[in-house]
Amino acid sequence: MCQPQNRTRVVLDESEIQRRLTRPKPPTLAERYAQAATPAERDRLYDNGNRRTEPEPGPSRNGRPPSTVWITKPILRTRGWTDAAIREFLPRPERHYSNPHTEGRSPMPLWSARTVGRVEATDEWQRWLARSLDRRGITLQDLTESIRGDAFRRRFQTADKAIAHYQRARFRTR
Repeated sequence: MCQPQNRTRVVLDESEIQRRLTRPKPPTLAERYAQAATPAERDRLYDNGNRRTEPEPGPSRNGRPPSTVWITKPILRTRGWTDAAIREFLPRPERHYSNPHTEGRSPMPLWSARTVGRVEATDEWQRWLARSLDRRGITLQDLTESIRGDAFRRRFQTADKAIAHYQRARFRTR
């Protein structure tokens, strides 16, 4: 026959019960990126198991390396990004630029082409983008064709080339 065990009773307050019942959400890719202390740690987050073998990209035709191309939210939206995806996948903006449209408006957040390219090269992003476009019933071509102004189209094409450079760099392995 089983003997009763001597157990001590612990009285828990409401906050301790809630803490034990709720499990923390796993950190998002952007949160993990923000917590990384070194560039090597950040690279590890985006590598999909592959390591880049070529050196950092050199200057392009116009003399600017792709990493100095800054990506704005409107450009991200024409590439299929939503506000939720920006919060989920990208780290905090790397720069802010004063808003040229109206004085007193919030500064525009900017991300480097390198950061955006690395995120877009991950499998997690590719799966999210496919589901998002399917859910919205649109294609990337529809979004690209929605560009009206020539100046914005040129900025979009410059950003697209720079981002594509970093996406290709993620898949070159040893």
